[in-house]
Amino acid sequence: MTKKILVPVDLSDEHNINSVMEAAMEQWRTSKDPELILMTVVPQMMAGLDWRYAIRGETGGSEEWDVKKVLAASVEHLQEIAAEKIPDGVSFKTIARHGAVYEEVLEVAEELQVDQIVLGAHRPGATDFLLGTNTAKIVRHAKCSVTVVRG
Repeated sequence: MTKKILVPVDLSDEHNINSVMEAAMEQWRTSKDPELILMTVVPQMMAGLDWRYAIRGETGGSEEWDVKKVLAASVEHLQEIAAEKIPDGVSFKTIARHGAVYEEVLEVAEELQVDQIVLGAHRPGATDFLLGTNTAKIVRHAKCSVTVVRG
């Protein structure tokens, strides 16, 4: 029985968020009231990239950024997504982490002992076949079931 569903989302990809949340809610409906854990990972930033732009998926700017502010803004964005996409009465929590996407997702999945991960995937580019995407690494190394949703 599925008790916890981890839903990592890329805040910069609105279309993918919609697809992933639809799939997560479908998984939720097929289980007996599991907890949804909505998550995002703020990747490590290059110097000179303004975090306010990075959260919206844009580049530019030069303001120094504070990881705590970025994570707080990310949690706020996740709360907005949850308010829009998760029906009333559905138990959920939000988590924002900072680091390598696949490492953070796998770490949270193990820490919280989730039963299912529902995540999105972008269409693979040529380098993805050689290097592997975050999604591919999560699928290979997760200790629970993983549902991959193509955007």
